[in-house]
Amino acid sequence: MQQLNAPSVRWEWISEAWNLFTRQWSAWVLMILVMYLIMFAIYLPFFGVIAMMAPSAATRIGEPVEFPTGILALYPIMYLAIFVVVSWLLGGLYNAAFKQLRGEQIAVGDLFSGGPYFARVFGALLLIAIAAGIGGVFCVIPGLIVYGLAFLTYPMIVEGGKGTIDAIKASIEVTKRDWIMFTIFAVALYIISAAGALACGVGVLATLPLLFLGQALAYRDCVGMPGAQSQDQFMPPPPPDYRDYAPSQTPVAQPQPPAWTPPQNYGSAPTPESATKTCPHCGATLARAVNFCNQCGRPLRGA
Repeated sequence: MQQLNAPSVRWEWISEAWNLFTRQWSAWVLMILVMYLIMFAIYLPFFGVIAMMAPSAATRIGEPVEFPTGILALYPIMYLAIFVVVSWLLGGLYNAAFKQLRGEQIAVGDLFSGGPYFARVFGALLLIAIAAGIGGVFCVIPGLIVYGLAFLTYPMIVEGGKGTIDAIKASIEVTKRDWIMFTIFAVALYIISAAGALACGVGVLATLPLLFLGQALAYRDCVGMPGAQSQDQFMPPPPPDYRDYAPSQTPVAQPQPPAWTPPQNYGSAPTPESATKTCPHCGATLARAVNFCNQCGRPLRGA
């Protein structure tokens, strides 16, 4: 394992995961929806069989209730089937998260790409559940610490290519140096990813992908991931900050209009020939508007 950075928790992983989700939200929503439909299809036959067997347990009033042993045997079979299917689908979801982190386009078909990781994810899921269950007996806190230490187990399997035991050991090796913060972050991320279930179960389609994307981002920063996009590549650019803007002290020259040259004879009234007339008495040139000659003083009415 090549550890490139100090294993410190960054709460920005949550906002980065949300930004990644919004970029390809339709593919994530479809994958989560299909996953729940598959799990519902598994639950339905078991509950149908249990409902058919339940009437045989009815007794008359006053007699002890006896449950058929077949009902009790169905529950471990049902949970085992769920574990198997979830392990297969989890591998596909983590693979989709790392695929998007490399800048690739994801699709609903990536949900079924967990075949190469199935056995290792199943083993890790089983071991972590057992360890957390045992730890939970002791005031719950040890069980939460198990999830914090094993936070990077599935990314170690899917992206790191490690086996079940090696992936758990590698995760502990990274997270133990800051195990308190990794535990707090893991619990917070699990709560956020499951909080969507409060909105009639529909909101989980948008919150559950944050679990896989958040762990992928933690793996990128704490372990290293060749070809992964950095935060600046998929985060929108921040708005410009004008608070520290200072105008330049050098005055900027204002553009001046071009110099205007007056045309020839500017300011003098035009005197075209049509605006003058000749005195018929003395031959002086006069303005057409006058009625008397300026030279001889005679009337020009007949001119």
